Amino acid sequence: MKYLTDIPTFYNDFGFSKVLAVRYDVIYIKHIFTEIFVKKTINIQKYLDDLEISLFDYMEHMTNRLRKIHHFSREYKKDLNEIVKSSRDRFFPILELYSGLNNLIVLDFDGVVTENSFKQLYDLCLERNKTVICSANPTLTEDWFNKREYNIPNKIHSCKGKIKKIKCLIELQKKYDHIFYIDNEDMYLEFAWIFGINTFKYTNGKIEFFTMLKK
Repeated sequence: MKYLTDIPTFYNDFGFSKVLAVRYDVIYIKHIFTEIFVKKTINIQKYLDDLEISLFDYMEHMTNRLRKIHHFSREYKKDLNEIVKSSRDRFFPILELYSGLNNLIVLDFDGVVTENSFKQLYDLCLERNKTVICSANPTLTEDWFNKREYNIPNKIHSCKGKIKKIKCLIELQKKYDHIFYIDNEDMYLEFAWIFGINTFKYTNGKIEFFTMLKK
């Protein structure tokens, strides 16, 4: 029998969906650590200096992230073979794969929500999952959405500048099993990826998977 293929469905009765989901997410964190600490393709100190935190602070956050992963709900159930085989590089399919967990969609504002081409995708996000805005624009309010007859997101985080926006993302991640984050700027996506957030870039009218993994 091939490794982790054709898994009988009755294993779901023993919580195997959670086991496989946890397995994948722990491997995801392992890849991040490999790039930073083994391959050294990422200068982690540069990012930490911008946030004014220490390597110890970073590792504390990532340790708590691992703890959060291991506390996924035992009620989570999906097709076992789908959990193993599904690619995580498509936004809405991965959102569906992890439905049943405590998830959050986080959208950038300028360059994402403000784009007319994103309107349909915006509505889909609000329809399918709890969705918030995280912006470095401190003047953003519900007025922008009301004037354009947009549905109001669950919450608007109007942050004053780049660093406060990034710190807001990190704080949000502590409260959820998964964050699915869409931005159009690599800088923000890099910070989010390093902290274990599921990152996607809005470019050319499409939501594309973003990773810092080097092949």
